[in-house]
Amino acid sequence: MTAPPRLLTVTDSAAAPGEAAEPVLQLTGLTIGIDPRGGGALDPIVTGVSLQVPAGRAVGLVGESGSGKTLTALAVAGLLPPAVRVVAGGIELAGREVTGLPQKEARAHLAASVGVVFQNPTASLNPRMRIAAQLREALPAGTTRRQARERVAELLVAVGIPDVHKTLGAFPHELSGGLNQRVVIAMALARDPKVLLADEPTTALDVSVQAQVLDLLDELRDRLGLGVLLVSHDIGVIADRTDDVYVMSAGQIVESGSTAEVLREPRHDYTRQLLAAMPGRLDAVRPVGRAAGSEDPADEPAQLVLEDVRRTFGVRSSAGRAQHVALDGVGLTVRRGQAIGLVGESGSGKTTLARIVVGLERADSGVVSYEGTPLTRHSREQRRRWRREVQYVFQDPYSSLDPRLTVAQTLREPLEIHHRALSRHELAARIDSLLDEVELPRAFRDRHPSELSGGQRQRVGIARALATEPSLIIADEPVSALDLSVQARILRLLARLRVERNLTYLFISHDLAVVRYLCEDLVVLRQGRVVEQGRTDDVLHHPENPYTRALVEAVPGRTFA
Repeated sequence: MTAPPRLLTVTDSAAAPGEAAEPVLQLTGLTIGIDPRGGGALDPIVTGVSLQVPAGRAVGLVGESGSGKTLTALAVAGLLPPAVRVVAGGIELAGREVTGLPQKEARAHLAASVGVVFQNPTASLNPRMRIAAQLREALPAGTTRRQARERVAELLVAVGIPDVHKTLGAFPHELSGGLNQRVVIAMALARDPKVLLADEPTTALDVSVQAQVLDLLDELRDRLGLGVLLVSHDIGVIADRTDDVYVMSAGQIVESGSTAEVLREPRHDYTRQLLAAMPGRLDAVRPVGRAAGSEDPADEPAQLVLEDVRRTFGVRSSAGRAQHVALDGVGLTVRRGQAIGLVGESGSGKTTLARIVVGLERADSGVVSYEGTPLTRHSREQRRRWRREVQYVFQDPYSSLDPRLTVAQTLREPLEIHHRALSRHELAARIDSLLDEVELPRAFRDRHPSELSGGQRQRVGIARALATEPSLIIADEPVSALDLSVQARILRLLARLRVERNLTYLFISHDLAVVRYLCEDLVVLRQGRVVEQGRTDDVLHHPENPYTRALVEAVPGRTFA
């Protein structure tokens, strides 16, 4: 019985310094088609893609949603959906052409040669299985029980998980997003692959955790001689972490070359558009201003005040029940017309704080005041005003809208609740006005969320928040799920609305460049406490707290100019 492969030395395919590495993955004229009607006729969705991934190098594949980059990666891994298949071209993997092999033989070669790391580590793991069982499933057939015990522990050590025993006995929900992604990477390495496909492996992670995962991929690539195909829409990640890059648009490669050359001197219009859509480096000039003649928010009265706010949650795990402190004595003052960025890693308490402000959670202790009066003492009319004036824009435009309601019905709900005197004609006019304001065609009134893109859905979410004529908007990661160019358009929309409506923003994000684009002031949370606050540029350029400095240093693409 053959023992499972070991993660001990660099593979034979890794090139010596100065020596050109052989490609461990080579695509030649790859064309992928889809059969949308099930009649056998294939519509091409990826056309003529050719690329190489040498051993020991990281190659970026960049483009927006719908460009074909993920389908290309799935084709390499043999994971295309049933209605989608390769119709032309070749996939050579670890020196062997895959496309002409019998299905069973091709699957065996793919399983042995390719490891895949997907975007969302939570979705990649079975929530009902312990980590040890999931790692054992990833091992080659024929691995004995003793070999499996040794191998799963070795895999966790290889991906930098310190408490191996505790992790092996845990369920995915008991681990952080970063630890779960390390587990997914361990599973991808279980059969000692030659190629690692990483499809948006850090999009769902905080900036410092993102850096840790990317550092791990770099280390594994160098130590094991892996060829890494890094699929991403994040130009900063591509700039920092890849040697070569291929740019995809509408199912085709439109530009390729060394990463430094392509990003510094792009030849294709699409590449230039992607670069122009970046929110901006931390050392660039801030683009946000306020309306001419408007007061400095520092001179405005306090609109929202939090004093010594504390919130705890009971957490049940395999080790028993414990208390998690989400907010630990937080104080914060938000002035009318101000835009405050709230940053910190997952678990820092920023979303809990936002939910308390909007009334979706209650603080255990402390005081939350709106317009000078504690919320607990508000009269019925004051509470009604607070609910109308404080609105929430959620992170995920896919789940924050009711799929059963049309756009018009979604916007009509808050209007009918808070503006009951409006006639049917006035309601229709207000809905049209809201669509105009968020730059959506009025013809979208009768569409359902499933008929809209991610950016269009987020515009509907923003319009819904504006329907009640709010003065304070809580925006919780409102662009993190969107492509770069769509993200840029939503940010410009939010900046314009702030000026036109004199809105106050409490803007939550783990993306410091996005926060810098929109907010003059910044609050940094860590483990439920405010560790630093001040003017955004001052905090980002001269951070005083070590944690803030670590966040700034972890921003991808900081050295890219």
